Amino acid sequence: MKWIEIITLRSPANISTQFLDELLKEVGKSDKPEDLIEITIYHHSVVETDLSIHIHWKSETGGQHKTPLGLRFSYALKNLGLLNHSVWVETGALTTHGSEVLHANQ
Repeated sequence: MKWIEIITLRSPANISTQFLDELLKEVGKSDKPEDLIEITIYHHSVVETDLSIHIHWKSETGGQHKTPLGLRFSYALKNLGLLNHSVWVETGALTTHGSEVLHANQ
């Protein structure tokens, strides 16, 4: 099962790319969880001070909750602005070559 942990920050000031690089390095020093697929960081297209970290996971049913890795990111960012930390479970997907539904979890 695929799921994603999303940590969104709305900060009153821009977050430096150097800070984000250091944050990723620090998190990378810890043991990589076996279910981790990737970590991606996004900036809002219009609101330059909005940041979103997406932690992609693939694991068995029942383990979809805020992880120690996600909680470390949240802790590092919590004093920089308004923070939201949530978990989303994939329920369906479409191919990129058409509109065929690959799977839909009920």
